[in-house]
Amino acid sequence: MAIVSLREFLDSKGAEYAPFDPQRAKNIYTQLAPHLKTPAMTIHIIGTNGKGSTGRFITLGLLSAGKSVLHFTSPHLFSFNERFYKNGKIVTDTMLEEAHAFLQQFACIQACSYFEYATFLATFLAQDVEFLVLEAGLGGEYDSTSCLKRDISVFTPIGLDHQEILGTQIQDIATTKLKAIAPIAFLAPQYDPIIKELALQIAHEYNAKLYPISPKRSKKAAIYASKHHLPEFLAQNFQNALCVLEYLDCPIDPKSLPMLDLIGRCQKIAPNITIDVGHNAQAAQSLLQAFSNKKINLVYNTYKQKDVLSILKILAPITKKISIIAVQNERIIETSKLKSIIATLGIAFDDFCWENLMPQEEYLVFGSFSVIKQFLEERLCKKNSL
Repeated sequence: MAIVSLREFLDSKGAEYAPFDPQRAKNIYTQLAPHLKTPAMTIHIIGTNGKGSTGRFITLGLLSAGKSVLHFTSPHLFSFNERFYKNGKIVTDTMLEEAHAFLQQFACIQACSYFEYATFLATFLAQDVEFLVLEAGLGGEYDSTSCLKRDISVFTPIGLDHQEILGTQIQDIATTKLKAIAPIAFLAPQYDPIIKELALQIAHEYNAKLYPISPKRSKKAAIYASKHHLPEFLAQNFQNALCVLEYLDCPIDPKSLPMLDLIGRCQKIAPNITIDVGHNAQAAQSLLQAFSNKKINLVYNTYKQKDVLSILKILAPITKKISIIAVQNERIIETSKLKSIIATLGIAFDDFCWENLMPQEEYLVFGSFSVIKQFLEERLCKKNSL
């Protein structure tokens, strides 16, 4: 039987996450593993916020030290290829199709979900590198990335997110993430002190060595953050990455290390426009701090399962007006419901319109990957039409 293309196969999978089955990915990987070469070291990034940037900072540091590395991250904005960053470049279609052809040899692969398949593609693509920097999806112990042998865990800030899947209490969410702990683990500063307590308990239970990271900025982190004008939360993510790199005896020069090359991490794309793919209360808190001395116009939309009221309450002190950008996605909140929530906060709002953007005003585009994708696509179309 002819092998369908990677795109056709992924399209057949539908949603990013299939109905939950904690054994499915493990069973599939058990059959794949004997046919795959394993990188010398796998660094597993787990948490709620900051996984992408922390993983990319580690990757940039490894590359600067002459190491070969694959960084697997999710989701993507425009192209599925974005999830696989190998030795400083996004992988090509040819490389992905080669990985896809390999996986299609195994009958068991047909059962996997979209995200599980992406994980297994990463295992093939990482066979010839020294390091695999592997970002977990939304969970921890049951995430498909946890099927792989992991040498180091890096726990970024953990908060309330994906409660419809992970549980409603911070203890439940933190526990399932922390139980993916590797023999060596780093814990970023946390918003809730109970997370550190849980991490220490679980590290003891799993006989793992846990290194809590101090919020105090090192000289190298301060130099890098100053050079690239990083907001506080990205500076902390760099500090977290730096601790891992130092453990690996991988010295870096903060003056020559490249800037973060992930789209939408508090990224200024014009003098008055910043985009951020954040989508929860923690991300809102970070942006509140980043824009604490400004008043911004918020270009916003979000998914229906998000705690919209809490998120917008956090951003209210810095928000002059909310412009609702239309996004075609079945997960997006109903516009009437969003407007009703905004009205209860007493914040002015309207429908987003490009013609209303003013150069003297400050804009923050925020709410989800889908929002940023929509905004950037519309911006490109507008430029092309001029």
